[in-house]
Amino acid sequence: MKTLTGKTRLAFLFFFASHIPATICIDLQALFPEIFPKALKDLLLWYTELFNDDLMRAPHATWFRAIVAGELLFQLPFFFIAVHVLLHSDKCSGTGWFRSMCTVYGAHTSTTLLPILACHCANKNATVLEKCMVTSIYSPYLIFPLWLTYISVVSDDIFGRKVVKQHID
Repeated sequence: MKTLTGKTRLAFLFFFASHIPATICIDLQALFPEIFPKALKDLLLWYTELFNDDLMRAPHATWFRAIVAGELLFQLPFFFIAVHVLLHSDKCSGTGWFRSMCTVYGAHTSTTLLPILACHCANKNATVLEKCMVTSIYSPYLIFPLWLTYISVVSDDIFGRKVVKQHID
């Protein structure tokens, strides 16, 4: 679990691939509600009413819209890159640019989840059950980025290949 191999690689592949439609169809409604079809607006309304998720309910706080803008500008492109690289990890270096991007993505995303989860826990209109449900829905978006940060920091090669270190005399 210290490298992106085997079941760990597949878990991250599923995480990033599933995050693409969630970001496009749900999260971006906080920025551009007017462009979404009624079916997606209704889906979001159903979710916010069922789980009492105030952050996803319009009107959205400016700080939350800023986090979603970061998701659009930085995270969404990374999801596509990560899916491609994880599908073709045999052709990509686990020591270079992708490893660095994993570190930045993981650290950035996990820190954005802290205020989001804090707001959910502080929601005075939500029951304990609703808070637990929303926290469980959001928790993979904290756990996976933290895990990816760990992998990218402790592994010389995130794909588990042997790295030959050269010593300069």
